[in-house]
Amino acid sequence: MHRSRSRPIAKTHKKIKPLSRLCSSKTSNNQKSNLAIRVKTHQTNLRTVKTRKIQIKTPSKATPNSKAFHQNPTKHRWTKKATSKSKCLSRWSPQISRLLPRHKWLSSVKRSKSNRLWSSGCAGCPMIPAACYGGNSDINHCSGYAMERNPMKIFVGRLLRLGVYLCLLFWGALAHAELSASVDRKTIGMGETIRLTLSGDGSDRVDQIDLSALQFDWEILSSGSSTNTSFINGQRNTTRSIELDLMPLRDGVLSIPAFSAGGKRTTPIAITVQPQTVADSGDNSVRFSTEINKSEVYIQEQLILTVTVEQAINLDGAEVTPINIDGAIVEELSRRNFQRQINGRLWRVTQLRYAVYPQQRGLMEIPELALTAREVLPGRSLLGARLGKRFVLTVDAKAIEVKPVPAAFPGDVWLPASSLDLTQSWSTAPETMAVGDSSTRTLTLTAAGLLSSQLPSLTSTSSAAGTTGIRIYPDQESSDQIEQNEGFVSTRTRSEAIVASTGGTWTLPEVSVPWWNTQTDTLEYARLPSTTISIDSPQVDIPVTELADTSRSTRATTSGGLLLWLVAISGWLATAVMAFLWWRGQPEDDPSESNQIEQRLRPLVSAIKAATKKSDPVSARSLILQWASLHFAVRCRTLDDVRAVASPRLSQELEVLDAVLFGSSKDSWNGDSLFAAISEEAVPKNSGEAPLSMLYPTR
Repeated sequence: MHRSRSRPIAKTHKKIKPLSRLCSSKTSNNQKSNLAIRVKTHQTNLRTVKTRKIQIKTPSKATPNSKAFHQNPTKHRWTKKATSKSKCLSRWSPQISRLLPRHKWLSSVKRSKSNRLWSSGCAGCPMIPAACYGGNSDINHCSGYAMERNPMKIFVGRLLRLGVYLCLLFWGALAHAELSASVDRKTIGMGETIRLTLSGDGSDRVDQIDLSALQFDWEILSSGSSTNTSFINGQRNTTRSIELDLMPLRDGVLSIPAFSAGGKRTTPIAITVQPQTVADSGDNSVRFSTEINKSEVYIQEQLILTVTVEQAINLDGAEVTPINIDGAIVEELSRRNFQRQINGRLWRVTQLRYAVYPQQRGLMEIPELALTAREVLPGRSLLGARLGKRFVLTVDAKAIEVKPVPAAFPGDVWLPASSLDLTQSWSTAPETMAVGDSSTRTLTLTAAGLLSSQLPSLTSTSSAAGTTGIRIYPDQESSDQIEQNEGFVSTRTRSEAIVASTGGTWTLPEVSVPWWNTQTDTLEYARLPSTTISIDSPQVDIPVTELADTSRSTRATTSGGLLLWLVAISGWLATAVMAFLWWRGQPEDDPSESNQIEQRLRPLVSAIKAATKKSDPVSARSLILQWASLHFAVRCRTLDDVRAVASPRLSQELEVLDAVLFGSSKDSWNGDSLFAAISEEAVPKNSGEAPLSMLYPTR
């Protein structure tokens, strides 16, 4: 009979119990002596693995649980190799093996002494040790641990991996939209430069983007980078940008290729390059010119005026005459700076851009403009000031034909725009609403080529949906405008909270806004279709009321009613005391603050009076907005805001002023009645009919 001492398993596995737990306690000592096991051991360097054979003498024709095996185990002997070197997971280190889950039997195995024989009984286990360590076993032979595969752990692990993959895909798509490329102009002349801006989030290294694709059609003259950090809702947002000044190598339609950074990609941009401009005769080192994008416009239509200063020399103290156009609103746009090369000579170009909105039909004149500058001569100075030739350049006045509102336009508010959209959004889909639910409906009007003050108030649905069972709470409208390459883009937003108190069906009417398309010179409508809200009535179960003792109910009601009265009286007294204390703690009105407001209102009233006498509606509108913001202590950005807090007479006069400015009626306007309404508005109600001069003396 072959015996061998068991070698200790790797030192990293400390809690090991004898394998006698695997076998039946009824196994005799003779049967235990028939088992000899040698186990594999790891070398400390994990490079070699020793594999031993497990020899077990068992009945050849009997199973471990059979009666014949326990009666005469010496008659049946067989041997099986426990494992092979190929199935040993030698790549696992002892540190990693420690993290693997233990088998439910081997977790209780202890290390045996060197002179102790292991049990060969197998009644406590459906498999004999040789089978347990066979090729079909779940035991890790390298470390002596069991690789127990828990289905729930496997499912959770796969679910977590799937979630990580989805998050990576989502953030990758989001970051793809954050990497952008933009240019300041899309139409240039040969020899001119454009500025290309590449922007990305903080994780993008835009300064390491490969720009080699530009060398085929463009020459990079200069480059610069910047980083912008902002905090929105407590979250830090970092934007990195790189700016490139590019000059085309040929004329035609060129392309700014797509750039990649961190798996993100920009969109290609097409640039039109016109042939090179022929240089003027003579040695002109400074050029001054003006340009308009249209020769005729409608009233209140956007007109872009560009003032260009080209210089081949250094200038000091360059100034352009301020733009002041009678009968028009002028808004300054951002300026452009680039370079232009003509006949091998490099010119620096500065463009001042303005958005002009004519307010009167007929002929509008852009006055003569002048450029005043001094040439900087190198090496010459007097007391730190550069000496040089001072000169003045002028450009002739320009006349633009302003057309009236077309007779076919049906709207009350004239909207000449290059594009106009009307959209809506719901916080909760109306078809999913139930009784008691609320949903916020947001209407957004977006127009290109108009100021935010020109947009009309969006029609409220409250009047059409004033039916029992549904309530609409409108919010105050808001407006905004942003600048783009083609001018201003304005938006007006209106939100309404819709609450359903009972079941039923309601229809929100169609919203339609007429506008005039200045690109096609046609009448168009921006529409939102009608919306139907259907809410099912909830099914209420009628409770069954049981008859109770009348005398007990009466006594309980009487005692409960008395207690309720005591609580109500106590609450009323506490409220009265708190209100009295609050009233006593209120500070008195500061007369100095009132005097300051009066001092600020006096010049405004004087200016309004002068504007109304001159019949200047544009100036009167601007001054009235400033006066109303101070007088009513409410921010008034439009005349609609003033009408919301003004008296009926002043509201009526403001409607007339709106019709003169933005309506189709362009008759002569007399502002005397408007100033009279403002004078009445300034008189406090408790002071009788005191004249306006008592409050705001205009001297």
